[in-house]
Amino acid sequence: MNLLDASAIFNLFQGGEYKALIAGATIPLARYEIGNILWKNHKIRKRISKDEAKESGAVMFELLDAMELISPALVSTLSLSLEEGLTFYDSSYLVAAIESGYELVTDDIKLYGIANLMVSARKSSDLK
Repeated sequence: MNLLDASAIFNLFQGGEYKALIAGATIPLARYEIGNILWKNHKIRKRISKDEAKESGAVMFELLDAMELISPALVSTLSLSLEEGLTFYDSSYLVAAIESGYELVTDDIKLYGIANLMVSARKSSDLK
């Protein structure tokens, strides 16, 4: 099974790879990160309209609800974050992958590099 971070979820969504999303797992934080990606694409990058952000969000949140949710241990997440220099957010995806035994799917270059040393890691393009 694959554990997907927000970068992979967003890229798979943009590519119409809905089956790969609902067949995977993520962490509860992903909902908020996806919301922030949509906000940033509207407010900061001006790539999508407010209506497009809302419509995409509605579909993406529904897809996220269909995914298995894994809550990583917070103490382990903080420890890994401090040891590896990853953000707490990125560490939470990696700890969830480690604890579940799932493969981590991320398009974050730094997270991918560190994760590849600890678990099996792939990029979202590998799932297409």
